[in-house]
Amino acid sequence: MQLTKPIVWLDLETTGLDLANDRIIEIAMIKILPNDNDGISYIRRINPEGRPITEEAFGKHGIKLEDLVLCPTFNQLAKDIYGFIKDCDLGGYNCKRFDIPILIEEFLRSGININIKDFKIIDVYKILSKAEPRTLEGTYKRFLGENLEGAHNANADIEATIKIFEKMESIYELPNSAIELDRYAFEEDGSIDLENKLKKKKDGNIVFNFGKYKDKTIQEVFKIDKDYYTWIINKSDMTLYTKSIFKNILNYLMK
Repeated sequence: MQLTKPIVWLDLETTGLDLANDRIIEIAMIKILPNDNDGISYIRRINPEGRPITEEAFGKHGIKLEDLVLCPTFNQLAKDIYGFIKDCDLGGYNCKRFDIPILIEEFLRSGININIKDFKIIDVYKILSKAEPRTLEGTYKRFLGENLEGAHNANADIEATIKIFEKMESIYELPNSAIELDRYAFEEDGSIDLENKLKKKKDGNIVFNFGKYKDKTIQEVFKIDKDYYTWIINKSDMTLYTKSIFKNILNYLMK
């Protein structure tokens, strides 16, 4: 790629996935200059000023709050970080959806006004999605090396799906039973229902995964707002299957 200006590749570790409220606890950046393949690195851990680290986030990066007590806050580093990326383009993996938005929030909290339009963004995830579309036709061509004839005909589509799966079995080390494949694909998902409205955490608790009670356990919501269950069951636009799960939970909690 021909660079007309430096590009900063970045990755963040955070306290969680809430763009508005979670904080950066580690930032790693490598700046590539035009006509120079040697990168300039910037790596710092950051004190999130008391913001707790979610269980899901800790499971990914393994960083504890006590590891960050003596680290500077983002506010203390903000000018240095901004100086590192100023007049550069930005790159990362799925960075436009997560890393860059949460970085901008940190800048704004630190009094640095930053406009995303000042940067061109090289998002490898989005580029990959364009180059290798995850549609059935795109996946078929990638794995089988030919165009899918009769796409969107139900029988042709399911035959193509079987061929793709068989090809995947020959390429990847996949589990060899339905039970193991289900676990392989969905074990970390934790979804209780097909709409992902409820999620089972590693500690066994079931929590709301949407709305005003997101991340609260089903027992907590029952105690503070029993009518919320009634609204979900009778008036929400959720599927009948999801409503039936909430109804079973309500009956269980009322015993």
